Amino acid sequence: MKKSRPSRRQPTSSHQRRRRLPKLSDSYHSFCHALRALLFTLGIYRKATGHRSLFNIFYHLFSAIVPSITAILAGLVVTEVVQAVATGTLVPAILILSILFAIRLTESILDEIYSLYRSKINQDISTYISKQIAFKYFRVPLNIRETQEFADLLERVKEYGNLIGFTGNNALNVVSSIIGLATVFVTLFVISPLITLIIVLSVIPGCILSVRTSLKRQQNWRKYTNDRRIAYAIEQKLTESDAALEVEVHSLSKYFIQKMIKHLRSSEEQDLADAKKVFWPSIGSDILANLAEFVVLIFVAFEIIGERLAIGQFLTIRNLLTQLRSNIQMLFTNISTVNERILNASDYHKFMHLPEQASGLLSTSSLPKLEFRHVVFYYPGSSKPALDDVSFVINPGDKLAIVGENGAGKTTLLKLLIGAYQPKSGEILIDDQPITDINRSEFLAKIGFLRQEFSRYEFATLGQNVWFGDISRSYDETAIRQALQKAGLDELEARYPKGLNQILSKNFDADSPADLSGGQWQRLAIARGFFRSPQILILDEPTSAVDAKSEYQIFQEIMNDQADKTTIIVSHRFSTVRKADRIIVLSQGKIVEQGTHHSLMKNNSLYKEMFSLQAEGYI
Repeated sequence: MKKSRPSRRQPTSSHQRRRRLPKLSDSYHSFCHALRALLFTLGIYRKATGHRSLFNIFYHLFSAIVPSITAILAGLVVTEVVQAVATGTLVPAILILSILFAIRLTESILDEIYSLYRSKINQDISTYISKQIAFKYFRVPLNIRETQEFADLLERVKEYGNLIGFTGNNALNVVSSIIGLATVFVTLFVISPLITLIIVLSVIPGCILSVRTSLKRQQNWRKYTNDRRIAYAIEQKLTESDAALEVEVHSLSKYFIQKMIKHLRSSEEQDLADAKKVFWPSIGSDILANLAEFVVLIFVAFEIIGERLAIGQFLTIRNLLTQLRSNIQMLFTNISTVNERILNASDYHKFMHLPEQASGLLSTSSLPKLEFRHVVFYYPGSSKPALDDVSFVINPGDKLAIVGENGAGKTTLLKLLIGAYQPKSGEILIDDQPITDINRSEFLAKIGFLRQEFSRYEFATLGQNVWFGDISRSYDETAIRQALQKAGLDELEARYPKGLNQILSKNFDADSPADLSGGQWQRLAIARGFFRSPQILILDEPTSAVDAKSEYQIFQEIMNDQADKTTIIVSHRFSTVRKADRIIVLSQGKIVEQGTHHSLMKNNSLYKEMFSLQAEGYI
């Protein structure tokens, strides 16, 4: 919802006018924060690129001081040439020109080496950050990963990671500009302290405006993170083949494109509005800087006429002033380019220090006993428990089914069981030990989790899509074919010319396109489960996209494979549920019934009601 704004005729207080841009103190704190972020980013830059970053730093430092040195030498050449008219010797001038030539040659060689290294450095840094983000993501607890705050943070961190290579170069350009400015000011001060004072006073207003504007742009950029995420999500729906088909059928393309553009432009429009507020002050600061430069050059001319400065000093000071303007322009251009990105260094630091999932050291038996003991769980921000005083035991080899209406807490229970969430109160025990004391990686290695929201590894081959079920095993084509057969997909290998080596998307293999249906993708996920052959198999509506006949055959294979192992089934199809040794019925987060299919049918309660309603659909 847009905030209402005062009409143009409504008077605005002077206090309100002063608050349109951040205060100077805010600019100072922003500068300190940016400096810390700059040093942090350069630290990552150094860690990711090794010795190449040392050359890069040297290159930028060299580039920063060369202009001032050449300005001085150019002025000396002019002075020596003028004196040569009287002395008749050009030796000093030629010597200075030789030094200039050596500097220019060195600069050219360094430019070529820098061009050679730059793309490699950017690639190294992006790869390093992407790896760090990916590893950290899977160590963060699920209850944190599912919040909007985390989603916004991750979005900013990804953008920081994607652009940090270029950002690092821009950061070095900022450092180079600062060193260049310092060199110019020191050189000017040696020539004339008065000139330095005039120049410093003339550029201060423009610097303050630039810093404050940059701060405001950075605040806007962070404020509209969610808008960018929405825009990217819409773009993904517009370019994914399955989603795009529904968009096309429902004539949503124009609406979504307009909505995407609106969210993308929200930050840009605010930046433009803020820029308009400082337009005339910026013009004024530019006029002041140009006027100061004009006054300084007139002053230098009089000093030369009075023989208080050498004639070459005019060219030196003129070049230094040009270099000063160039450094200031480059400094704030790079600040405006890098500010939004480099300040995300604090987001990256925050992301990398998020709490991690607890993982104990205790081992479990090969087929562990599982127990919920008075478990209560709330989702963040919710006042209603998703699970309320839930207690049950799953002994090794049990076949347990969990049923209930949508929102009853079935999937939440499964996520708690694998340690993705931690209960508010109560205990989850593995072999009579708290789950937090158990080595989670070892425990998860015993589990196969087939979910309704299955993954499609479209970039991988048919064989790899099955092998991903357990990559700790060798790539065994015989075992892969057996898994495909159990999932009812044994014909896929023969259908495609590359067999198990067939990439499963035309987006990644245009020469030999493959296009699986939703049901085939789901059965492929089930094949991964067969290949994994876990001690504890968790099935959360794994056959929702599979027809009834195929589902029956798949569950027959599952039950055969899991004959002496633990199986936990969540399903709305009671033809599957009734095969379980025990059934738990959830309602509003509580266990309201449990028993076998036959005993629950005698209860004339919720289970029988749901079973009867489903049975009516087949009459």
